[in-house]
Amino acid sequence: MNERVMILSSVHSYNDSRVFHKEAVSLAKAGYRVELHALADFDRREEQGVRIVGLPRPKNKLHRLLGGWRLFRRALKSGADRFHFHDPELLPWGVLLKWLTRSPVIYDAHEDLPKQIHTKPWIPRPLRGILSLLADRLEKGMAKQLSAVVTATEPIARQFASCRRVEVLKNYPLPFSVPPSPREKAGTNRILYVGGISYLRGYKEMVRMMEYLPEELNAELHLIGPLQHIRPEDRDVNKLRGKRIYLHGRIPFEEVQKWLATGKVGLVCLHPVENYRESLPIKMFEYMAAGVPVVATDFPLWRDILVRSGAGVTVDPLNPVEIAVRVTEILKDEERIRQMGERGRAAHREIYNWHVEERKLLNLYREL
Repeated sequence: MNERVMILSSVHSYNDSRVFHKEAVSLAKAGYRVELHALADFDRREEQGVRIVGLPRPKNKLHRLLGGWRLFRRALKSGADRFHFHDPELLPWGVLLKWLTRSPVIYDAHEDLPKQIHTKPWIPRPLRGILSLLADRLEKGMAKQLSAVVTATEPIARQFASCRRVEVLKNYPLPFSVPPSPREKAGTNRILYVGGISYLRGYKEMVRMMEYLPEELNAELHLIGPLQHIRPEDRDVNKLRGKRIYLHGRIPFEEVQKWLATGKVGLVCLHPVENYRESLPIKMFEYMAAGVPVVATDFPLWRDILVRSGAGVTVDPLNPVEIAVRVTEILKDEERIRQMGERGRAAHREIYNWHVEERKLLNLYREL
């Protein structure tokens, strides 16, 4: 197959799990010549059959918007047979690409943009409603002019019902390649959080939870991911060090899997805001794939997944005491940890894995 695919993002890092490890690599393995243009600290590189061309990381929001113009110029010169982009801010450039090249153009909607605007701390609260409505109309209006829309969940897909073609590719994890380590698991009560760290994702409550865990557990909290939108009053993260709370920042995808192999509990205690209620957070399914029991926000969708699979429990994410109680119950019962882990891995193998979604991606590309 000689078809050239150009994947574009002015927001995501080149090694983003969905953008690179799932979609780009899946297309390359299927025989497409894939070129990924995304944020990177290098110019050019090839990994797993994907040619990666770096885009400088933006210094501010204006610089970020200029990244869209750079990607558009690259796309026009590329001679690619189809284009696949991942950010709402690239929609105008996607429409122009469709008009000028007459090639298939796909928009990948990771999040519910209108709901997301209501959670942006840098947008004044009185403006969020009107900006959300405006963003909704602009996003759907431009998406109608493209060849297809890919979404991460069914609720997001329903919003694009009037578009030409909509495909749901759920953000389920790849097969877990690092086996659980019995020695590491037996030696440390390690609690993990993997993903962007912010106020709305429960940063403050996870930290406070540690105050209510019994001392004899000697538990550690490992926060793995970049700090995002931490409120001014919560920004003094250095004071956390030395209290069995460890901030690791952004680490490579392969290193994340190694950390998951050593965890005894995985946290997904996102705040109960509308944008999260029907989301499918990759971290929850990565914990399950790694055999790590899950403690998650008590959303109906998440409760159904965890109860049905037997892989975890749900809590009030705004209550650090309740989170600590549920974590303690798990950490004190090694047999329960083993059973939850086995059930999570089984659910990952049978239902919540990328292979099913990969087939849908390849079918979409063949049919366009």
